[in-house]
Amino acid sequence: MLPVASGQTGSVTGMTPTRTPPWGLASRTRRLGALMGVDLPILGAPMGGVAGPDLAAAVSNAGGLGVLGHANLAPDRVRDEIRRTRELTDRPFGIGLLFPSGAPPERDPAAAPAPLPDFLRALGDPDPRVSVVGERTYDHEMAAERLEIAIAEGVRVLTCGLGVPEAVVERAHRGGMVVVSLVGSLKAARAAEARGVDAIVAQGHEAGGHTGRTSTLVLVPQIADAVRVPVIAAGGIVDGRTLAAALMLGAEGGLVGTALIATPEAQTAQTHKAAVVAMADDDTVVSRTYTGKPSRVIRNRYTEAWKGHEHEVLPMPAQWEMVAPLVLPAKQKGSMEIGNWPTGQGAVLVRAERSAVDVVRAMAADAEACLSGGRTAADGEA
Repeated sequence: MLPVASGQTGSVTGMTPTRTPPWGLASRTRRLGALMGVDLPILGAPMGGVAGPDLAAAVSNAGGLGVLGHANLAPDRVRDEIRRTRELTDRPFGIGLLFPSGAPPERDPAAAPAPLPDFLRALGDPDPRVSVVGERTYDHEMAAERLEIAIAEGVRVLTCGLGVPEAVVERAHRGGMVVVSLVGSLKAARAAEARGVDAIVAQGHEAGGHTGRTSTLVLVPQIADAVRVPVIAAGGIVDGRTLAAALMLGAEGGLVGTALIATPEAQTAQTHKAAVVAMADDDTVVSRTYTGKPSRVIRNRYTEAWKGHEHEVLPMPAQWEMVAPLVLPAKQKGSMEIGNWPTGQGAVLVRAERSAVDVVRAMAADAEACLSGGRTAADGEA
């Protein structure tokens, strides 16, 4: 049986976490359970604007590892959300931060963003009051401040996206944290292991948000064969069948994002949740037009407007600083046509809104059924 953290359930679900995980899962995921103190090999993805305290706590209370999406929050809010999560669960949880390669380590908060291209003005006028330059979303120095808060608050796990500086790994380890690196290539996985990370997320092209070019089916076994640390699959992990497939490929767990969007605990707009449930297989696109790095998002008028203008996309973080005055107000209103809505291809398998606890526990049970040759809930829907 996997090692587990002690204590009782927090108040998000009022339910007791699974204490005896399915043996089929346990035989493949023992290291991950020991490393993170979880019952089930399921991690919530650190989705900015989606994975707040309610969602992170619900995933943890269900037996997995909830992860807060804190890459773009001010330090004071990071602290508040960590403390709120701890009020909702006494189970381990994590925090997700970004350390993008190629981004300048410091940004001048007084710097003016590039002007919005004329072809985007057909979508609406930017709000001149909106600026993200001072927020330093992709700034290494600000990410380091968020990390210090997480260490001081006793957060168990750090997930690093877009890069994993060795100094960050060393600092997190000194602070008692487990470090997980999200990668999209074998080269990046080897580099992350060399820097001392404790686990690696192999994120396939299917994944929502910032993503690489190789499919999960190909990427996971490559990385599992090449590194010694536990590998966690991401990209298309939306139900028990897909989690079981990832485990058969050599992963020891799954990072789940899109399947948790259509839950009451997710912070995202109701329009986003409804879009996920209604998704068709060609409704997402990988685009650099929001952040300057490839990110899988819901296809809309904004992404289509960039066709023929791809050469005008700026590097991170300048691209986001340029378009935020147009995109952020639209997103705050729930606009699916202009807002940035990271979503994976696996959304086509999300058929209804349900609680995060149901998502996690059904995924674990169905994965066990697949691994043992039993019948899954998905079979019953056929």
